Amino acid sequence: MAMQPAICRNCGGSISVDDVDLNGFSSCPFCGTSHKVIDVITIDGLPTAKSLLINAAHAMQFDDTDTAMNLYGQVLQIKPNCHEAWWGLYLCQDKVDAHYGYRDKYGNAGCQVKARIMQEALSRFAYPAIQYAPANVAQLFRQQIAAAEQYIQGVNQGLITDKKAGLLSGLRSKLGI
Repeated sequence: MAMQPAICRNCGGSISVDDVDLNGFSSCPFCGTSHKVIDVITIDGLPTAKSLLINAAHAMQFDDTDTAMNLYGQVLQIKPNCHEAWWGLYLCQDKVDAHYGYRDKYGNAGCQVKARIMQEALSRFAYPAIQYAPANVAQLFRQQIAAAEQYIQGVNQGLITDKKAGLLSGLRSKLGI
């Protein structure tokens, strides 16, 4: 973990700020004054988890998913329990999967394949994000993945099948919907 020396604004004592705790505080060992570490961006010219998250979010804004995934991965090397990085990886993976029509590496498609691909993204990235996130953020994440979980459950219960999806698609095209 990278450390940055700092001076306490209250007593002038020397403190160190741990850049891994992005949203936490550091306390002066002499007077106990708390200091927010949110402003730590680089230490000795090296990027911190915070600067990597900012760059990853910027890459996502410009649809540079590969760069964003790489940056989120770097954040996890610094801070393995960073819910923002796990969630960013989930969003990236879902975007890639949707772009390729939820097809597997062999080009197979269909409800079962889509459900399996969606479940893999949830398991690899979304569920760790929820696990590490504060309760209020975890609740927002759960709301955002509810539709994917319902789809997977529908496929697993046989409520959603390729045949039913094909019939519904045909009906929609006939009705002009």
